[in-house]
Amino acid sequence: MGQWFGSSGVRGTYFEISPNFGFKLGMAVGETFKLNKPVYIASDIRATGDILKFCFMSGFSSVSGNIIDIGLNPTPVLSYMSDIQDTLGIMITASHNPPGNNGFKLFWRGGECKEAIEEKIEEKMRSSTFPDINYAHNQSEWNSVGTGSFTNPKPIIDNYIALLIQKLKIPKTDLKLVIDCANNVPNLVTPLVLKRLGFMTVTEINSHLDATFPGRPSEPTTENLQGLISRVTEEKADVGIAHDGDGDRFAIINEKGKLIKATTLINFFIDHLDYSNTDKGVVYLTSDCTNEAVSIAKQHGAIVKNSRIGRNREHVNEPKVIFLAEPNKLVFPELGNWIDGLFPVLKLIEIVRKQKLSVVMQRYEQRKTLRKAFIYSQSDMQYFHDHIQNLPSLWSQQIERVIKLDGLKLYLKNNSSVLIRFSGTEPKVKFYLESESDSMNNNLLSKLISEFNFQGKCLDC
Repeated sequence: MGQWFGSSGVRGTYFEISPNFGFKLGMAVGETFKLNKPVYIASDIRATGDILKFCFMSGFSSVSGNIIDIGLNPTPVLSYMSDIQDTLGIMITASHNPPGNNGFKLFWRGGECKEAIEEKIEEKMRSSTFPDINYAHNQSEWNSVGTGSFTNPKPIIDNYIALLIQKLKIPKTDLKLVIDCANNVPNLVTPLVLKRLGFMTVTEINSHLDATFPGRPSEPTTENLQGLISRVTEEKADVGIAHDGDGDRFAIINEKGKLIKATTLINFFIDHLDYSNTDKGVVYLTSDCTNEAVSIAKQHGAIVKNSRIGRNREHVNEPKVIFLAEPNKLVFPELGNWIDGLFPVLKLIEIVRKQKLSVVMQRYEQRKTLRKAFIYSQSDMQYFHDHIQNLPSLWSQQIERVIKLDGLKLYLKNNSSVLIRFSGTEPKVKFYLESESDSMNNNLLSKLISEFNFQGKCLDC
């Protein structure tokens, strides 16, 4: 990770991601790309979205070309526009972070920009004097500055929806759905898609746009989705659907009101990929996916490759890649090279149809997983970092092997494993556990809490 860019763009409080930062970033991005075609920018509903957008557009236009604002939109729609126009896209969002946070995600030809590009942008930001908006040596001549303009987002959304529907074969069905779009921009797309697909019974909650996120926190965890869970059981619905703030993540509630784990959904999708159109298709999995996912892919003859968390984007255009998975962040190259939070939901419905989700998913939960996080203060970061590094020697009698690709992953002799890593977007230490039973995971988590002397609340992640 860089000074500003984490595993998924730039995020922070309004003090950190300020108007001046937006202007500075716009200039650095403009100087890095120097395109002779328009680029596109969008934002979610956050209160600081407009001012950050205007500052970025001003900075970008002062040194580079034209930038077109496509208004409020989910991240997948901005990614789609970047893809079909073969250009740069900028999304202003902090994804699932609290409403007081904001940030920027950069897309090139649909996919998130690679780490090397982010490093070049950071280098320009560090070397320039425009933190003080003293940019006379950088700016273009008065008669060659770029322009900022606004375009109606409705045709763009309509085209994106048409692409989704074209890629799917969902029959007319009487499934009852409940959707929770988190008072944010997924409300502009998901309800429309479901209605155009012919779903007659769709209940919406948290369906109005509100920058304070009054319905629930933006991250779609079990704790935050209690309203959706209750509504699914009350309505006797077949499926509950939730999004994060910018719509590139999703969560599914089954007909019994239980959240289906992200790792279980990955196992399910891997088992239902189309392996017929490629010779030994390549599946990329991040280190927080399960051993079960690897086994399922290999059973289908796929080549499984590992990727760092947040870095599947580095591999999306490689030959024969048919799926890239990180829990809650899925890329289906059959649709495009971006993370999409709606396509997997529709794909799931297409495959499952009228079957009970609770029954279908049982076969994909042979091993149990547990994902938890703890918030740390900046003063504690070095302590946790050092303790994580020392853990292999402290637990040497219990460990079978150690992998340090992405944080620290320990494979234990009792056939369980734990990945420990710092979040790339928030001040959290995360624990991803996998074993043969829930009790084994809970016991291992308790041991880790004691080992690290955590005092705060244990959060879902």
